[in-house]
Amino acid sequence: MKKIIKIAFVAAFAAVTGYGVYTNQRTETMSDLMLANVEALATPEQPNTNDCISDPNYDCEALHPTDPSQDKRRDNARW
Repeated sequence: MKKIIKIAFVAAFAAVTGYGVYTNQRTETMSDLMLANVEALATPEQPNTNDCISDPNYDCEALHPTDPSQDKRRDNARW
């Protein structure tokens, strides 16, 4: 009787361990729509020219992603 209980315990342990390994090896890929949403959320809403470096030969422009009237321009600066 003890031998059967030990075998059942080992089998149950192996099954639980195998299932754990199986669930950890599954990979989930993101769809193109999900990736587009992540990119859209990562894009800042307001243009920012704070990172522009002073340079008399260039003008720094930060374009608003949806509203061109909100574009910002900093003269004599570059990215």
